[in-house]
Amino acid sequence: DRAERIAADATLTAKIKSKMALDDNIDAVDIDIDTADAVVTLRGTVGSQDERERAVRMARETEGVTSVVDQLVIR
Repeated sequence: DRAERIAADATLTAKIKSKMALDDNIDAVDIDIDTADAVVTLRGTVGSQDERERAVRMARETEGVTSVVDQLVIR
């Protein structure tokens, strides 16, 4: 059961990273994504409030995510 949760969290993290990497409006290199029990935490720096909101929305809209903790800082 624990191994399944860890695998599911890793899958969610990978999905979100892929979506952000493909988005021209998000600099995914500066965003760290951690997932624990389907709760996603975003850390790092973004260039604007719009980029921040887009990253949070993208994580929130990923199937399987229960909530998003936004710790992004606007540089």
